[in-house]
Amino acid sequence: MADIRIVKATPDTDFDAVSRVYYETWQFAYRHLLPESFLKQLTQDSWHPERRWKNTFLAMNGTTKIVGVCSFGPARMADYEGWGELYSLYVLPHFQRQRIGGQLIGQALKQLKRNYARQYVRVLNNNLAAQRFYQQFGFKKTELVLEDVTRFGTIRELMMIREGTG
Repeated sequence: MADIRIVKATPDTDFDAVSRVYYETWQFAYRHLLPESFLKQLTQDSWHPERRWKNTFLAMNGTTKIVGVCSFGPARMADYEGWGELYSLYVLPHFQRQRIGGQLIGQALKQLKRNYARQYVRVLNNNLAAQRFYQQFGFKKTELVLEDVTRFGTIRELMMIREGTG
């Protein structure tokens, strides 16, 4: 297992490196889950993690390399006002399956629970591995599937919720 530290992002964080984590992870993790044409149109500039630096944890390898990221905050969906949302959780492919994601989500949930008794995460409907992962942290599947119709096809996300978890 890699020597990993979980730290809060700061205004001085290397957000280009954070964007690389998003890009590389999307290309790897979603290659069989999203249309290839959708993934091909993404670039490292598709993400702007600097916008939510105050609500971001980073997994650092040693002291310098960012190998994972988790962002969170207030619900973005109007129907879930007063809830917390786990926005993203990504770990570079080479560092996956080393419990780094669990460390990141643990820190994020600790922060979210301070302000929100209930939290949710949106997961690709066909990403069964991610759904099982989130269930380990108390998230439960709902019947709600959100659809985003894009020029590349329809992307479906399952809503998973977590309530009253101490």
